[in-house]
Amino acid sequence: MMLEEFSAWFVWIIPLIASLFVPVIGKYSEKARNYFVIAIAGIVGVLALSLVPSVWSGEGEAITYTIPWISGFVEAGVYIDSLSVLFTCLVAFFALIIAVYSQGYMKGEEGLTRYYYLLLLFIGSMIGLVISDNMLQMFIFWEMVGLCSYALISFWYKKPESIHSGVKVFIMTRIGDIMLLAAIAILFYMFGTFSFHGVIEGLQSGVFNTELMVITAFLVLGGAVAKSAQFPLFTWLYSAMEAPTSVSALLHAATMVKAGIYLLSRFILIFAAAPALIVALQPYWFPTISWIGVITAFIGATLGLMTTDIKGVLAYSTVSQIGFMMAGLGTAMAHTTDVAMSTGWFASLFHMVSHAFFEGLGFLLAGGIIHALGTRDMRLMGGLKKAMPLTFALMIIMIVTTSGLPPFAAFFSKGLILTSVMDAGSLIQTILIFAATAITFAYCIRMFSLVFMGKPSEHISKIHVHEAPKIMLVPAAILAALCIVWGIAQPYIASFMHIELEHTLLGAFTSAETPIFLLLLLPAFLLAYASYYKNFMGIRKIAAGKNPLTAILNHAYFIDDLYYGIAKGINGFSAALTRFENALFAHIPDKVGSDISDAAAPGHVMTLKKGPSDSFRNYVAAAVLGFILIMVLIVLTVGFGGI
Repeated sequence: MMLEEFSAWFVWIIPLIASLFVPVIGKYSEKARNYFVIAIAGIVGVLALSLVPSVWSGEGEAITYTIPWISGFVEAGVYIDSLSVLFTCLVAFFALIIAVYSQGYMKGEEGLTRYYYLLLLFIGSMIGLVISDNMLQMFIFWEMVGLCSYALISFWYKKPESIHSGVKVFIMTRIGDIMLLAAIAILFYMFGTFSFHGVIEGLQSGVFNTELMVITAFLVLGGAVAKSAQFPLFTWLYSAMEAPTSVSALLHAATMVKAGIYLLSRFILIFAAAPALIVALQPYWFPTISWIGVITAFIGATLGLMTTDIKGVLAYSTVSQIGFMMAGLGTAMAHTTDVAMSTGWFASLFHMVSHAFFEGLGFLLAGGIIHALGTRDMRLMGGLKKAMPLTFALMIIMIVTTSGLPPFAAFFSKGLILTSVMDAGSLIQTILIFAATAITFAYCIRMFSLVFMGKPSEHISKIHVHEAPKIMLVPAAILAALCIVWGIAQPYIASFMHIELEHTLLGAFTSAETPIFLLLLLPAFLLAYASYYKNFMGIRKIAAGKNPLTAILNHAYFIDDLYYGIAKGINGFSAALTRFENALFAHIPDKVGSDISDAAAPGHVMTLKKGPSDSFRNYVAAAVLGFILIMVLIVLTVGFGGI
């Protein structure tokens, strides 16, 4: 077995198997358990990096290794290309960062054995998702990632809000899972395989139904929208802030919310095997992706201006930044059918890694602040510049990177996305995406001012504020360094991804987008600076007052209100149906029993023990639902039979 093949299999198998040993080791020694988790994360990182050379030196063709799995049906396998290896390395890197950081942030918490078990299971599942060579295997890991995220978000299960958040995340992401499963089923029906290579070969043959493939593409998009918290299914991500901050950093930086970006990136590569299919997707599918991304980027940025929760700002920042990535993917094939010539496809992935560094840094620093102050409310902060100087310095790097200022990472990655959107030719999308960049700077300045500048709050004056422990600051410092240097790695990453990028590093400074971008930042900075650093009350009074805009932002565009209203309506309908069933079926079991008794022994009185009143109704309901399901499947089968 070659090193490449060994690494591709064991980079996800090892953390999955190791997770089973965490409870055993933790039973005897907490310190050994902690070192074990860090060691496993380190091994996974080494295995991930060992996959880089063969991909970099290759011709851009994917390599697969398979073993028998379900006899005569599907094989288990790994799929090695630049996309899967990029995600594998990112996930493995953050696994180590979070494993080390958790030693300080989670110290003293109850249930740490459960926490580290889920952490390794999560890492193995996410790497398994991005390196799987077939859709069935990928979907299994897709669901495992969802289950682990639910369990980690609900880690503090004694808090009702944690349980509520976990359930909300689980339910909302299931919407996308159903759509993705439907897409996989259609592809299997059309091509008779779950294999990525098999689907690509089927598309290259030209024997496929274009209309059905377009429907499949939209179902895939639905899966990505839910998993990556995009409009209109983005509200779960803010609720997920009830998780420990270390989990939030992992979720946002490299794992669950990036799974949707991976999914779309992977299927764009698959669809590109048939240029005719790309042409069919260009009028509707790609613009839909772009519109979802641009709208989400704008909405997430505006909501980041309103929340007083420091983790909430970072959550909405993630929503917004993933919107930028979606916008890039939406422009991926605006003027080409060759992914190797796609600036938008590369820009999205390059910004995905940039975001991992600066948003991960933000969460690690926020964790240190929460650790020191015992609160997430920025109104109870202020004046932390002197008390937490290292956190203050690292936060400056995070702020300027998030804002896209040169020469930090996001300046280059976000600049490529802005270029892609402008080149696609939609004026409204261009205006919205530039507005989102300006608002990003504004909410960053607001957060920075509320937390570090001004006078300390009364809450701070009552406690002894201290810098975060070194074991929490060192991982943050590593991410800060990457925020500085990642941007200049752009040509090397393009080479690794086998992308023929026309834009150079110098061109990023001289492009038409840069002066527009910098000019837009100036008013955003002045407004945020005057309002939150100089305490100019004009804007703050408007924001705190009663007006339609404030109401919309305070209710997150009323999207959650709509969902809860729908849920309430469903519950009301269910209650009405239950009452109807009670009235219709409550006496049937007794009546049937009496008739049977009379038929068996006429004139003989038999006393029947009354059974549970719901039993018969439940049986009837199950039978009816089963019948309906069978009929639906028959209709679908007959309907697809003519395709």
